[in-house]
Parts: sequence; C-alpha cells; structure tokens
Amino acid sequence: MSGKVLVAVYGSLRSGMHNASVNDRAGATLVGKGRTVDNYDLHQYSSCYFPSVSLAHSTSEKPVVVEVFETDQSGLEGPYDGLEGHRGNDNPHTFYKRTLVPVLLDSGEQVEAWIYHIDETQPVRVESGDWVEFCKDK
Repeated sequence: MSGKVLVAVYGSLRSGMHNASVNDRAGATLVGKGRTVDNYDLHQYSSCYFPSVSLAHSTSEKPVVVEVFETDQSGLEGPYDGLEGHRGNDNPHTFYKRTLVPVLLDSGEQVEAWIYHIDETQPVRVESGDWVEFCKDK
C-alpha cells in the first residue's frame, strides 16, 4: 500500500450521507466498515447538525462506527483536510485535528486510519457510537 493512506469516516462522509461525494473527489475507495478499537465519545457538535469525536475527553463505553477509505496523500491533504478545516494539528486556525487510530474492520482485519476529531465535550452525546443511526431518529 505504498503511498496510500487510510481515512476512518464516521459522520457526513459515510455512504449515503450528504458529504459522501468528498470520498470520490479524494479518489478514495472503500476498504470496509468497522469500529474504532478504542471507545470514544461521539457528539453532535454544538447546536449544529454535524458530528465530532473527542479523543481526549471520552467517557463512552462504545467504539465509534466508521467506514475506512483508502486514498493517497493528496486526497488526504486536499478534499478531506479541506472539508474538515484541517491546517495542521498545531495551527490555531484548524477546526478538526487529525490523528491515526486503530480500527477493527468487520472483516476482522485491524488497520491504522486517520480520524478527524475535535477534543471538546458537547451536550449531546451519540450513545450508540453510530452517527447514521442517530440521524435516522431525527
């Protein structure tokens, strides 16, 4: 997988959601569905209708449901970083940070994938860890 990177998406980038076309613009292909190995809090961010994962303040006992896509570095730093407002983890103008996390695919394979996160707690936690399921109830 030389030159390729994996991205774990959990919200609006998942299949059938309103930003899923970003995966195509990044030249990404679906590797599979899965869950983060570690448990993280998944929130509805502020009063806005989009999700955020907190890697720093997680109290959840559930992993986050993800889809993992394979792209190249330009896909990661172009369409994905552009949508998420990522300008580097140390840049004060970055919205989402980006970190490699272990993901267990439904196939049983464990991979390392980039996940975008905002390390803040929010009032609405998605208890199931599944943003698509949460949106169906809205």
